[in-house]
Amino acid sequence: MTFYATEDRALIRDVLNAKPQAWDRLVHRIADTVWRACRLLAGNDEESRNAFAEAIDALRADGFRRLRPYNGSSRIETFVALVTREVLAERLMRLFQPNCGTAGWTAFERFFQADITRIIARRLPGLDREDMRCDAYQDICMALITDDYRRVKAYKGTGSFTGFILQMVDRLLIDFIRRTLPRRRVIETVTVQSTAPTPEWEDIPSEDSSPEDALLEQEDERLLTLATEVLRKAAETLSETERLYLSIALGSSEAIPAREVARLMRRPVEEVYKLKQRVMTKLRDTLDENSAVKLWRASV
Repeated sequence: MTFYATEDRALIRDVLNAKPQAWDRLVHRIADTVWRACRLLAGNDEESRNAFAEAIDALRADGFRRLRPYNGSSRIETFVALVTREVLAERLMRLFQPNCGTAGWTAFERFFQADITRIIARRLPGLDREDMRCDAYQDICMALITDDYRRVKAYKGTGSFTGFILQMVDRLLIDFIRRTLPRRRVIETVTVQSTAPTPEWEDIPSEDSSPEDALLEQEDERLLTLATEVLRKAAETLSETERLYLSIALGSSEAIPAREVARLMRRPVEEVYKLKQRVMTKLRDTLDENSAVKLWRASV
């Protein structure tokens, strides 16, 4: 885990200890970050200013309670952006009250559009899947709108609202993929992106994760995407037999015994052992040599 400058932690500590000018210095530092989040939610300048004031007040409330979890493992701006999202999410939920018309959904889509698009791109990579990604986005939106936003309104205030929504979006996307892609293609989609024996759609964000965990995951995601692309390209260099082994061996949530892999591939079990060693060596060597992967490993 990379720890940021000591001065970041010192600034938050000074705020918590009510040191003179500390709060003013922090506001000067985070104002642009909070404003961008408010503009994302609000439809005009007046709403943005009201949301900004509400967010700043929330950061000061209860003796700066929302700032206390900060431990320096991220930039202050990143941490505050995450906290602000949760504060604004409470404001967003109020827009789903009766007689608010479509204001709630308009703000909701503005607020979560980038997150939904990112989740879809992660699970459906590739230039040839642009149409499918568009269909997935529409399918998810329709599911969230259905029954007067029943799924969105199911949030009861426990845990992170953002985590709750993103978990729901991921599950809706998994359902879409399962309906749309044949099982064989689903397995291939999963296995070319992972050297771990867990299907991709089991990697669902937890609504119980701490703010620090969530923001670190958000910061690392770009590097992880680069590393995943390296792995996908590495898998493409494998022979047809090697890719078949990878698809079978990693296409289940549980480890498949070598004898079962051998039966499915119709090859001697001794050959499967050698095949496994050859495949994993090729992938490991490719990953070890790539700068993007090295950078990602250094960040976790």
